[in-house]
Amino acid sequence: MMIFLSISKGYMEKVKKVEFKEYKSSAKELLDSIGFDKRLKSIKKIAIKPNLLDTEGPPCTTDVKCIDAIIEYIRGVNPDSEIFIIEGSGGCKTKKAFEVLGYYELGKKHDIDVIDVDDCKLKTLKRDDTRVYKEIFLPEKIFESFLISVPCLKDHMITTVTLGFKNLIGFLPKKHYGQYWHYNRSDVHRVGVDNAIYDLSKYIDIGLVVIDGRIGQQGSHLPGGRSCDPAKNILIAGYDCLEVDKVGSGILGHSWEDVTHLSMIANH
Repeated sequence: MMIFLSISKGYMEKVKKVEFKEYKSSAKELLDSIGFDKRLKSIKKIAIKPNLLDTEGPPCTTDVKCIDAIIEYIRGVNPDSEIFIIEGSGGCKTKKAFEVLGYYELGKKHDIDVIDVDDCKLKTLKRDDTRVYKEIFLPEKIFESFLISVPCLKDHMITTVTLGFKNLIGFLPKKHYGQYWHYNRSDVHRVGVDNAIYDLSKYIDIGLVVIDGRIGQQGSHLPGGRSCDPAKNILIAGYDCLEVDKVGSGILGHSWEDVTHLSMIANH
């Protein structure tokens, strides 16, 4: 296990990674290493956001077994916490992705809600320090919860990488952000995907990022993309999304300074 240290937001942050063995033990090792067990004791409501672009399995999408391991860890430390999974798929109906990829089954196993962004109550927010979305519509529930972003370790054909921050795109409801073309959150292409990510980073506080790097995908974010060979066999976590995404970018072979949205966030 390697530890990456950086100074961010005025205090020392730790980004840690562990070698993947199997999800339950590796997730426990990782989350223990960042002291998440101590933080969990005071957290009452938790939103977990996987990356479910479509119905294709890992590495294109977050492995349901990774989410299962995180939920089991949370339950083991704080059994009274309320947990829900929330996502808005880009390339298919979210409910189809939930069904095909085993997320509804997981919800039944743990007796938790599995929420489609396009069916939930929205909150309207406004900010002046954004680039394109001075007003935005987002799921109300995520602002009442500690948010865990759980992306898969992937390249992206437009934004270079799709990690913790890029995962926020799935929170944009289709009825407000799906009119540009057939992609469910297609308005981000009208305004510029990196601009949209930057704005979402202003509106949404990510409490924890866990990157599922069991396999990894390179060259494309789309279904049918090339799996990393050899597989990356890694899980990465930290409380500072920028620092975690920097580490993930490096593992995929990119300098984070060349990732436009990370550079934008780091410099503002």
